[in-house]
Amino acid sequence: MNALEMTKLQLLSHSKNMLDAAQQSDWSRLSALENGWLEQLQTSVSQYGNELTQVGLEILKDNQKIQTCVESKQKTLSKELGQNTKNISSIKSYLE
Repeated sequence: MNALEMTKLQLLSHSKNMLDAAQQSDWSRLSALENGWLEQLQTSVSQYGNELTQVGLEILKDNQKIQTCVESKQKTLSKELGQNTKNISSIKSYLE
């Protein structure tokens, strides 16, 4: 396997691991995987350029799925926060 193919494999593997972490709501793992990811992408693109186009498209798809997972979790947390705020207000009213 040549260096280009190895780079493609590494990029796709890393992207899929990030997607898996997001889908599993493993935010600490996702954060760890994101550390240095942009630098790795930039280095690979500067080295191989257009030869990574297909891989880049797949990584973009994964990124969109990751964003969807993050947005979904944010909505859930926001809803829970709103419910907790209502509960606290109810308790305060009861105690007064």
